[in-house]
Amino acid sequence: MGRFAFYAMQKAESDIKSTFVCKSLQKQLETLLLQWYNNNVILAFENSSKKEVILTGCGIGFGKKPNDTVDDSKIEKKFVIQDNNFESKVNKLASEIPEEVFAVSSAIIEYAEKNLNTTLDEYIYISLTDHIYFALKRYKENLPIKNELLYELRRIHKKEYEIGKWAIEYINKTFNVNFLIDEAGFIAMHIINANYRESTNKSCLIMNIINQILDIIKNYYSIEFIEDEINFDRLLTHLKFFAKRLIDKTESIDTNNNGLLEIVKVQYKESYDCVKQIKSFIEENYTYKVNDDEVLYLILHINRVISVINFNKEITKSYV
Repeated sequence: MGRFAFYAMQKAESDIKSTFVCKSLQKQLETLLLQWYNNNVILAFENSSKKEVILTGCGIGFGKKPNDTVDDSKIEKKFVIQDNNFESKVNKLASEIPEEVFAVSSAIIEYAEKNLNTTLDEYIYISLTDHIYFALKRYKENLPIKNELLYELRRIHKKEYEIGKWAIEYINKTFNVNFLIDEAGFIAMHIINANYRESTNKSCLIMNIINQILDIIKNYYSIEFIEDEINFDRLLTHLKFFAKRLIDKTESIDTNNNGLLEIVKVQYKESYDCVKQIKSFIEENYTYKVNDDEVLYLILHINRVISVINFNKEITKSYV
């Protein structure tokens, strides 16, 4: 055998080995189908992470059988199996609910996560899919449900409410229905619960506390809030976390801002008097100690909101 032929044979063997190694590595990274739920939802084993996952995507399960390789380009949403309860619930839903509902639910979840810049709790895939399915059934049976929390949701959870509005437009277009705006509120509640990892009861209690505090402020100043104003949004955000701390019985860390608090008490006396009413109400009704830091930040937020309202009043007067 000539030297050239010998080197050519060695190269061919090397290429075969490289191809084998590449294919072997590729196989180790492949995602394999474990169970087919419907054309858009499957249970799979992700070799790269060595975890079972539920994958959703348009046509991801079409024509597939167990141990087939999953087309990664079709994966739209991935849920890592944290417990068997989640997997069994998805399995049960998939046997009862049309795959089109799963696809719509996935699209709404993806839209919500993108617009909120967060990852929602995986159970929203179950709760929202189930809700949309039964909302469609109620619509066909002409059994609409009024959302009693719609006004509060629109005011306190603006982003989630806007996502809810987008969702019902998407549902209306997809299924040729005409959902009422109340459904936007129900979808918003699912998103809120999945984002804050709270139960529906806890979310409702948080909204109730916020409304009680807002009512105290409104009655004290005899005003109506400018709800699309940035400082009102900041006040709401602060009140959401304040209410959550209250429910969880976790006081904010007192950072010893006593010097600043004493100055603010004098400088913003009206706001301080208003906060004293809030503090008394909370401590009497919720057995929660409102510390000096909470008082300080409530004064600052309330003062900013009221200052804008008063400024706008003066502007209006000057034009009359």
